Amino acid sequence: MPQTDTIDPATETTYRRLHAALWLCSGISLGGLIVAGYPLLGVGAFAACAVGAVAVLRRYSGPLFDERDQRIHEAASERTITILGLTSAAVFPTVTALWALDVVAWPLWLTPIAFFVAALSLVHGGSLAYERRWA
Repeated sequence: MPQTDTIDPATETTYRRLHAALWLCSGISLGGLIVAGYPLLGVGAFAACAVGAVAVLRRYSGPLFDERDQRIHEAASERTITILGLTSAAVFPTVTALWALDVVAWPLWLTPIAFFVAALSLVHGGSLAYERRWA
């Protein structure tokens, strides 16, 4: 029987779903265990799921993600940056103003998120500048 290089679509779908489920599980585990008061356990669960997702990707014999996925990833990335950007543009100045007026207390956990969103915005702006200038 001749050997073929075709990939079974059902197997590809199974690997893709498992890969996505492990990444989803990593985020839910991290957030859920932090909220439950077990941040180190959350980090461990995140790492275990992330290692599992990478192992699934490496174990698959063909390309699990290819040019078919590029448009989907681009659209999802654009939507994510838009939603995070607009939301943070409304939330952080509002919370800051309310904090300055002693209406709310600035929660300690919001500080790293604020810095992360600012860094994400800077990276996005830098990426836009790079794409316009050199790509």
